[in-house]
Amino acid sequence: MNSGLYTAVSGLRAQMEALDVLSNNLANLNTTGYKEEKTFYTLLNTTMEANEAGELGSAINNQPVLAQRMTNLSDGSLQVTQRELDLALTGNGFLTVETPRGVRYTRNGSLALDSKSMLCTTEGFPVLGENGRITLGSGKIDINREGQVSLNGTRVDRLKLAAFDNSVILTREGGSLLTPQGNPAQPKMADVEVRQGYLEQSNVNPISSVVSMIGIMRQYESIQKSVQVIMNDMNAKSIERISR
Repeated sequence: MNSGLYTAVSGLRAQMEALDVLSNNLANLNTTGYKEEKTFYTLLNTTMEANEAGELGSAINNQPVLAQRMTNLSDGSLQVTQRELDLALTGNGFLTVETPRGVRYTRNGSLALDSKSMLCTTEGFPVLGENGRITLGSGKIDINREGQVSLNGTRVDRLKLAAFDNSVILTREGGSLLTPQGNPAQPKMADVEVRQGYLEQSNVNPISSVVSMIGIMRQYESIQKSVQVIMNDMNAKSIERISR
């Protein structure tokens, strides 16, 4: 099997990965606080002497591979809800959440109180303040733009807001939760503004995403045709000449 076929197949794999990511972005178009994921690729030269490979050798031996995935942390648009437990964040920052798997981070500010009056996400995970879990009672809940949480005018705690300099280290876990990869530095204090009575919408642009999807599908079809040419036409001619 010639190396050109391997290169074409790696191109198909790369387009499928890009399509998977793009499909997931579109599926979360209406998910509160969802951050778009982007893919970046590089070329892996499979020749033994990559530096000495000519133009033709590089063309058929450079295989596209996924280099990394990155989370687009730009703000989404804000939707007014006027609900006191709906929070939207603007700027670089996340809510800190306690889960059975450890501390996680989210931009989904659709919060609620559980049976013990503890501030939680819609999945039931406690939202952490600077002093730990935040427990509230009945009454008027106010959360100012710095994240100070008050009940009936009395300060209870301040939201533990975290930020990361490098969005590449953030891995998705589902349910709008993110976790840092490996052993990154501790998250820094967030330069973020809290807006009570709002929800942040997904930052996915549906128009550009659909355009990108069309481009990916066309590239996939082009590579698929090249595979067919290699498998059917070129190989058939090679066998015919060898038999002669």
